[in-house]
Amino acid sequence: MSIGLCCGINLLKLSRNRPEQGKVQSGAASGIMSRNNNPIKNPMARQFSIFPPLLVCLLVSSPFVFAEEAAAPVSAQSLAKAAELSAAFRSASAKVLPATVKIISHLQTSEDRKAMEIQIPALKPPPGRRYPGDSTGTGVLISSKGLIVTNNHVIANAREIEAELYDGQHFFAKKYRHDPSTDLAVIWLDVPEKEELPFAAFGDSDQMEIGDWVLAIGNPFELDSSVSAGIISAKGRSLRKVQRTELLQTDAAINPGNSGGPLINLRGEIIGINTAIASRSGGNEGIGFALPSNNVQWITEQLIKKDKVVRAWLGVETKPVTPADAKRLGLKQNTGLMVEYVLPNSPAVQTGLKPDDVIQTFDGQPVNAVYQLQRLSERAEIGKEHEIIFFREGKKYKTSAAMKPLPPTLGPFAAPQGSAIHHTDPELGMLLVQATGQMLGNIKISGKQGMLVLAVFSGGRAEKAGLNVGMVIMQIDGKPAATRQQYIDALKRASLSNGIVVDAVLPGGTTRTFMIR
Repeated sequence: MSIGLCCGINLLKLSRNRPEQGKVQSGAASGIMSRNNNPIKNPMARQFSIFPPLLVCLLVSSPFVFAEEAAAPVSAQSLAKAAELSAAFRSASAKVLPATVKIISHLQTSEDRKAMEIQIPALKPPPGRRYPGDSTGTGVLISSKGLIVTNNHVIANAREIEAELYDGQHFFAKKYRHDPSTDLAVIWLDVPEKEELPFAAFGDSDQMEIGDWVLAIGNPFELDSSVSAGIISAKGRSLRKVQRTELLQTDAAINPGNSGGPLINLRGEIIGINTAIASRSGGNEGIGFALPSNNVQWITEQLIKKDKVVRAWLGVETKPVTPADAKRLGLKQNTGLMVEYVLPNSPAVQTGLKPDDVIQTFDGQPVNAVYQLQRLSERAEIGKEHEIIFFREGKKYKTSAAMKPLPPTLGPFAAPQGSAIHHTDPELGMLLVQATGQMLGNIKISGKQGMLVLAVFSGGRAEKAGLNVGMVIMQIDGKPAATRQQYIDALKRASLSNGIVVDAVLPGGTTRTFMIR
């Protein structure tokens, strides 16, 4: 660039030394002056008068610049480092590619398809083509006996599951188990007893840091056994559709068909299961998400041993402590998780925890992110006391929680017990309870009546409007909703097409209005 730049400056000087052509009129609106202090009527003319020589010079000089740069020798050391990285990519890919499988989810069973083909032969697709309605994804073998980990959404609607191995072999699934809360599934292939299949090993996802190299393997757009490279872009991400786990973010290319495939480190270990992408176009835009392997391993073990995931439940809603929170609460550092509210009928009620308490550790492990407390608490031994250290008004306290099983049908929130009147609203997507004085006291609300939100269903209208667990709905379109019957009656009179106005009280007593459409 130095040659072109110098040449351009010299021509610029020559153009400035030329005598002005013609008489310049005075009173130009721009106020820009010529060399003889006369205003220039058209300032762009002056710029264009010097632009062509500069442009020509740059264009003429460019080939010399490029030739000079292209001729610059690459050091042997640089080549060696590049070769080492390439070798690491090759080695890692070679370890995991044979264990990566294509998952084919059939909407009909083999018997169904055979019966249909007899009646309508034209329904049989040509060799290598899928039947109508079939979908494909990716999975990874984690056992020589045909145990596969994949995403739940890959096989969710399948009546029959088929796996195509790297070497072309095909096996059908004899059973599967899944965990919708984390979008994870485990498949048992019907493999002959003496058959040994290639498999991959899990790595430690907690050891992965932002900037570490990773490879994503899968079958994007049915382009089998594709490998893409990238880095860990972020950790601890969350998505509404994957409720009970944090996620790794990567810029390794992940596209439709990659779902359920392995994200691996340079040692060829599984450190994640590719699950989702953030995209405006539907294709890769450099933002992909994977379930961390440490979470995948725990969930997989639960599904294998128990056919389901048994989680413990604490029952507090928390958020990270901000500098403003730390100052307000008299904390020296903004570490820990601040309790926003304690859910009714939860183990946390017996701990004595209250809103504004700041949890520092759970069973001796520090918690500074919501997913850290969730991970520790849901894996805690049920029925056993677990120690919690927290700060309240600048002083340190210790309590313990006897963990209960997470209720299986209501996600992270338990249905009220005893005489409490509860109501499920599928239209707006909420589980509510007619709030008692004790319930309202737990979330620091006094002098109010209403329906307490116990759960907000993912993707429902209430969630989209911003309603959340712990809020108390007092009015709907100006009509009281203090009891279950008042809530039902008010909702019958409301119109979603016009928008439903919901007045609610947040834990602590703040009132807010929400619009549900």
